Amino acid sequence: MHHGLTDDPRPTRRRGRRARLLALLAAAGVVLAGCSAPEPAPAPQQEARTSLTVGVVGSLTSFNAASATGSTPANRAVSALLDENLGSLDGDLQVVPNNGLGRITRVQGDPLKVSYELFSDRVWSDGTPVTLDDLLFGWAVTSHFFDDATYDAEGNVVSGTRYFDTAAPADPNARTSRPILDRADDTLTLTYDSPFADWNRQWLLDRPVHVVAQRAGVSVEDLLTAILTAPEGDPTAPVEPNPVLAAAATAWNTGFDIAAGSTPDPASVVSAGPWTVAEATADTLQLARRDSYQGAHFPGLEGLTVRFFPDRAAQLSALEAGQVDIANVGDVDVAEQKTLTDAGLTVQVGPTTQTLHLRFGAGTASDLRQAMTLATDRASLVSEVLGAVRPDAQPLQSFLSSPATGELYSSLISGNGAPGTGADVDGARRALGDRAAVLRVAYDGTDDVSAMVFSRLVSMGARAGIAVRAATPEDTPDATLSWVGEDESLYRSARDRLAEGIDGPNTDELFDELTVHTDPVDVLGEAREIDRSLFSVYAGVPLLERTGAVATAAGVGGVGYTSEPDGIPPAFWTWSPQP
Repeated sequence: MHHGLTDDPRPTRRRGRRARLLALLAAAGVVLAGCSAPEPAPAPQQEARTSLTVGVVGSLTSFNAASATGSTPANRAVSALLDENLGSLDGDLQVVPNNGLGRITRVQGDPLKVSYELFSDRVWSDGTPVTLDDLLFGWAVTSHFFDDATYDAEGNVVSGTRYFDTAAPADPNARTSRPILDRADDTLTLTYDSPFADWNRQWLLDRPVHVVAQRAGVSVEDLLTAILTAPEGDPTAPVEPNPVLAAAATAWNTGFDIAAGSTPDPASVVSAGPWTVAEATADTLQLARRDSYQGAHFPGLEGLTVRFFPDRAAQLSALEAGQVDIANVGDVDVAEQKTLTDAGLTVQVGPTTQTLHLRFGAGTASDLRQAMTLATDRASLVSEVLGAVRPDAQPLQSFLSSPATGELYSSLISGNGAPGTGADVDGARRALGDRAAVLRVAYDGTDDVSAMVFSRLVSMGARAGIAVRAATPEDTPDATLSWVGEDESLYRSARDRLAEGIDGPNTDELFDELTVHTDPVDVLGEAREIDRSLFSVYAGVPLLERTGAVATAAGVGGVGYTSEPDGIPPAFWTWSPQP
């Protein structure tokens, strides 16, 4: 058997040519591979944001926004972030209990008794427990229990002592006896002199009592003893000021202020909320989340930056440039709204608590009041003034409240006697007996909205034979076109409205009844009757409310609208950063 041909390892010519070709192709492949672009490296994963920036107009001048000098929009904005309390306001300015800090309970209706409970493991940011002593001090501040001052017409003290100079004046209907402390149950109980509609808005927690005492140069024990033993103030028999209370009042009034040109020491800022001040500059506060916070408002963010701007134009520019994530920008016009949305921001618009009313003077004839009310086409006026930015805006239907209070307002205007929203020119002429009349109106000509409304009132009045004229400084106005800052409390709104213009036949009695209701349903019913009383005598014409706007950067979540002018949007603990 011959194996020579099949066993020979050398290739034939054809097989050799194929092998060389394969080798060349392989070599070419190596060269080509060396020339081709490498696979792109995976993009580095972007680190998730844990902080946001809030833009505020104004300067930080005090960490006590409740004082007469510290109550500014910028200071209140910082307070809304740092200060914890037993209640807060939502976007419609309605009270939301803070059950993460403690409880407020109406124990009894008449006499009204209200108990305050604090949970025992809550601490200030410096580690000091939040206790009943802090609530007791807060009561001393807000109650003005120890004041024996009398005042002149301008509100200046002419005799006696006013201890704590609060921005909100003492409310005579909120008088209570000295609190009773039950340290075993961790409760403080207030007994009111008479039932009081706003009992659930008295939150008491204020500046930390241990910090006030330290800045006053007194001991906490001496300050608490003074609060528990000093006699109630009597303006008819003023006495020498209590030295401990006076020192504490001085510390409270000005001891939390920031001197012009200086920056606060972060370590000196003690807060009850979930943030601490990590760093402060002339125009910025860096807030850091504190792990010792045990309340219900623990934020998802790790930090928050508050930037202060000298004016609204600077605030808007920073928003457009992407330097601010959240801002309450107030009453935007069409151009501003478009600029913000074109920059990728979400703009939520809605009503605010600033309402415009035409209120008639006490000497204005009833037939003229009725005629001007009927001649005013409020529907077209609102459409022309507000429609471009807020097309769903409706004429204001209450003297006491506005759409800024949400469902409360909707319930109030159901059956409150508000007139129709269109004009009844024939009815207006009949009210005047077809005679001509003059209505002199005082208004602020520098306010664009007021000027626009006044010009339309001129043309509306003319159709009914009423010559609407601008009141001169020498005139006694027949009516005033004025902005009114609404309070979230129906009780306080009613009190403020009844202090001006014309009252209805029984509005004073209705207000007295409203004041002593302690059930919100009864307060609402009484407020509805006050509206009916004012509408029945044509006391004025509620017109409209200013528009507000909250702007947020793309991707920022959990930010709601607030109807409080200049206010921080509510529930910062729900805010989330851009993904």
